[in-house]
Amino acid sequence: MLSRVLLPAAAACVASFAGVGAQVPRESGPPAATADRFLRSVRALRWDAASELIHPETLARFSTLVSTIAAADATGETGRSLTGTDPDGFAALSQEQIFARAIASMLTDMPGLANALHDRDDFVLGHVIEGADSAHAVYRTLARIGGAVAEVKVIQLVRTDSGWRIFWSDELEVLDAALRGVSTNRGPRLG
Repeated sequence: MLSRVLLPAAAACVASFAGVGAQVPRESGPPAATADRFLRSVRALRWDAASELIHPETLARFSTLVSTIAAADATGETGRSLTGTDPDGFAALSQEQIFARAIASMLTDMPGLANALHDRDDFVLGHVIEGADSAHAVYRTLARIGGAVAEVKVIQLVRTDSGWRIFWSDELEVLDAALRGVSTNRGPRLG
């Protein structure tokens, strides 16, 4: 009796998994879960993990910005400082690597910004789906300093073949602005 029930169920399972290995997108879960993982990566200053959750168009934007900043310095020092490589090595980096390396390098010179990103508590309240491929995650953030007031913010997400990815957020806005200041603030390091 049991085999009559289990065999058809097992056959259905095998049939449903027959095409699993080929071209199945790796989902990242609902938009709120992706936003939560992104915010935890930012708080931990884990730019490699954060970059995996960022939309390819947004990564391309940061890569172009880093490339432009590096190209403006004829000595090549700014590019080496931001990415840890020369122009030939830069061309071999993925957009995720460019983002992670440039942000990590930049924040070594901006400990106040690094502390502001790290010393806070974030709580994702939920998400709102807009159409098939767009969503917004709503979260509350509170800096870990006396007298801080909680703020409610929104993260824009877009669905990709790999699942939901961060298209833009307040954190990316701040990092973009800080990175734009690198070319004007970097000078020779003393000592």
